[in-house]
Amino acid sequence: MNEIKKEDLEQEKKLGEEKLKKRKKNIIKAIVILAAAALVMIIASAILQKVQENRNKEKLYSYDPRTGDYGQGFFQPEDDIMKDADYVDKNRTVSYTYQGVGTVYALDEKDTVPAQARLFIDYFNAAINGDGKTLNALFTEGYFKNNGKEIDKYPDKFAQQKIYAMEVSTIGYPETQNTIEGVLTRDRFKVTFLLKNNNGQFRPDLPEPEDGTVPVVFEVLTVKDKSTINHVYLLNYARNE
Repeated sequence: MNEIKKEDLEQEKKLGEEKLKKRKKNIIKAIVILAAAALVMIIASAILQKVQENRNKEKLYSYDPRTGDYGQGFFQPEDDIMKDADYVDKNRTVSYTYQGVGTVYALDEKDTVPAQARLFIDYFNAAINGDGKTLNALFTEGYFKNNGKEIDKYPDKFAQQKIYAMEVSTIGYPETQNTIEGVLTRDRFKVTFLLKNNNGQFRPDLPEPEDGTVPVVFEVLTVKDKSTINHVYLLNYARNE
């Protein structure tokens, strides 16, 4: 009996030692796996941080529509575009949509409209009238400096533009930040319009209306009820069909 008990005890001891060894191996294995996972996370985090740093270093340039050329030739400038009855009959209102809420504004409607909408009304009025001085004032200096790739300002006066079918709508959501001047709101708007008899002095990149338009995105900064255009991005080429 004593021998049996002794054998049983030795067997139990042996099994216990094997379980202990197996447990230690599992613990070591788990530690190695966790260490490897932590290393992978550290490496991935470092790579992502490097990518982000490189992105931050990349210069973002605005699209300058006056460097484009539709290539179909331009019409002669006209002294008074309002003598064109066909143009006068066109839809010359601004369809403005902010965060899904749409409003239609007349070009002489500015006093009771939001700052961002007022900016676009001023923009289209200045372009139609060939008022480069007013147009230039609607952009930030950063737009013209363009991260070192400077964009020329409009001449104080250029030929009138037969602009119509103006549509402006927000893309994404507004961003806000506190500045010395006050709360700054950053919006992005998709902007499209048609230009009849393009004379090349405002948007030489635009085709004739029947061939479509060139949508762009305006980054608009608003502080204390004053909005300015900070960047212009080329969205894509879209045909009106």
